[in-house]
Amino acid sequence: MPSFQISAVLFEEGGWWAAQCLEYDIAAQARTLADLRYELERVLLSHVVVATELGRAPFEGLGPAPQRFWDMYAASSMRIESDELPFRLPNPAPFPTITPRLKIAEQRADAAVDAASH
Repeated sequence: MPSFQISAVLFEEGGWWAAQCLEYDIAAQARTLADLRYELERVLLSHVVVATELGRAPFEGLGPAPQRFWDMYAASSMRIESDELPFRLPNPAPFPTITPRLKIAEQRADAAVDAASH
């Protein structure tokens, strides 16, 4: 069974935290950063389970995220410490392992000014 390393950039927008995967255009959203890893795991594993049930390769047909998210990831130096722990299903026999590489995007100065003015 294949394993996947998936990079994602985490950022705050409009009072919500979002995670945007890079290799596949998949996103998750949560109210708190603490809940975001769970939501991202849930979304990614759902893709794997559905693809497996349909007899397809995981993430088949999904293109990469737009370039701006790749740029946000590259510019960030704030890695999530636990990013080497793979996401797992309770019965991993037929399912691949997904190892996330997560970084938190630094808030842009103009975004901080916009947020403060509202």
